[in-house]
Amino acid sequence: MIEKRKVDKKVKKKKKGIIFFIFLMTFFIFTIISFKNGLFNITSIDVVGNKKLSKEQVIRASGGTTNENIFKVSLKNMEINLKRHPYIKEAKVKRKLPDKLAVNIVERREKFSIPYMESYVYSDGESFVLRIESEPDVEKVPIIIGINIEKPQIGDEIVLEKGKDIEELENFIKIADEVKLLEQVKSIDFSKKENIDINLRNGIKVAFGPLNNVKYKLSYLYSILEDVSKKDLNCKYIYFNKGENPIIVTDDK
Repeated sequence: MIEKRKVDKKVKKKKKGIIFFIFLMTFFIFTIISFKNGLFNITSIDVVGNKKLSKEQVIRASGGTTNENIFKVSLKNMEINLKRHPYIKEAKVKRKLPDKLAVNIVERREKFSIPYMESYVYSDGESFVLRIESEPDVEKVPIIIGINIEKPQIGDEIVLEKGKDIEELENFIKIADEVKLLEQVKSIDFSKKENIDINLRNGIKVAFGPLNNVKYKLSYLYSILEDVSKKDLNCKYIYFNKGENPIIVTDDK
C-alpha cells in the first residue's frame, strides 16, 4: 500500500513536470512567432499633456519609432530624451500591449522674457531658458526690465550678473500667475527694488513699491482691476507706494 502511494506521487510529479515543460515550450514558440510576425511591433505612439508642442515634436524628442519591437524599446531612455527638450519638464512612457506606447508629459510654460543684448530670453517660472528670440512677444508674456543676466543658454537656468539672487523675481512671477494677474502684465521694471513699476496691457501704470507683502498686494491689485473693469473707470495710475492704502487715479490730473 505504501509502495503504491510512492508510485502515485512519482507519477503525479512527473505529470506536473511534463505539463510545465509543454507550457514553457508553447510560450517559447509563441514568443518566437510573435517576434517574427511583428505582433509586438509598435504601430502607434500616443501623446498626452502636450499643449505648445505638437504630437510629432514630442515623438521626435523621445527618439521612439513605429515598427520597432515594443520589448526592445528602453522606456527609461525615451524619458531621458524627452526631458532634454527645454519645454518638457516631466515625462513618463508606458507600454500598452500589444503594439502601442503611451507618452505622458508636463510642459514648461513661458511666463516672462528678459532682454539680453539684441535678443529676448523666454523663461518659465523657474528661470529655465526655453528659447531666445530677436523680437519680444509682449502679447503673450511680460518683459522684465532692469535685470541683467549672464550669457544664457537654452535648457539652462538664468543666471543674474554679479551673483545676484533671482528668487525674488521667481516668487513675484509665481504669485502673479497664481492670482491670475500675470496675463494682464505687459512689463515689470525691477531697476529699483524699493519701487517696482508695472505696466499693464490695458495702459494702467502701477507703482507697486518695494517687494514686501507681495501676495497681499498682487491680490489686492487684481481686485482693484476687477472693480475698475466692472465700473468702467478710466483708470490711469494705481499707487501702492503712497501710504497704507492704494491710490487710484482716474484722470490726467
